[in-house]
Amino acid sequence: MRALWVVLLLIGSAPALAAPPEGGEAPAAADAPAPAEAAVEPAPAPITPPALTRPEIAPEPERAPEVTPTRYSYRWQLILVDTAVTVMSFGVDQLSGDGGGRPGTLATLTIASYFFAAPMVHGAHRQGLRALGSFAMRAGLPLILGVIGEHADDTPDCSTCKDTLRSDGKVIGLTAGVLISMAVDAVLLGRPIYRRVERPKAAWAPALAGTRGGALAGVLGTF
Repeated sequence: MRALWVVLLLIGSAPALAAPPEGGEAPAAADAPAPAEAAVEPAPAPITPPALTRPEIAPEPERAPEVTPTRYSYRWQLILVDTAVTVMSFGVDQLSGDGGGRPGTLATLTIASYFFAAPMVHGAHRQGLRALGSFAMRAGLPLILGVIGEHADDTPDCSTCKDTLRSDGKVIGLTAGVLISMAVDAVLLGRPIYRRVERPKAAWAPALAGTRGGALAGVLGTF
């Protein structure tokens, strides 16, 4: 019976022993070592790209203003020199007909003016092809027509004759060739032309610009 009371007493006192005292704190557990805090590495600083700056470029050189092409003609100059040649040729013929003999100096000057005066006018206006065409026509056309006229006249050969212009057909052919050459030169080769447009000449200028961490260098040009 006594043993039964002891058992009941123990059962009744078990909740009291298990509950913590009022106003008290639960017994602290055994002091356990605090977990070691992991070392936090600082985040790397963000890398900012270099600022994009527009390089300073030297201003472009000023272009020369274009010249408006103008139409002009130098035909009157060709007519003027050929008129002078014609007048001199009549003077040579007049002096020779008076019985005083042919003036060699004036005749040579007349012939040279016929061949070279008009081509030089073309060359003075920077028309090289026209100058070559004028000289070739003035030299070739009278010769061709003179040979044709001589054969048409059927002049007999004469080894002792001093006058090479004794054939009327040859004289007519040479004269026709000279006059046709002058006319074609003035009408066709002396037609109006246009002045060339002056384009700006090539110009170069150095260009230097500073950038972050370096520099840019170059060359600017217009052509």
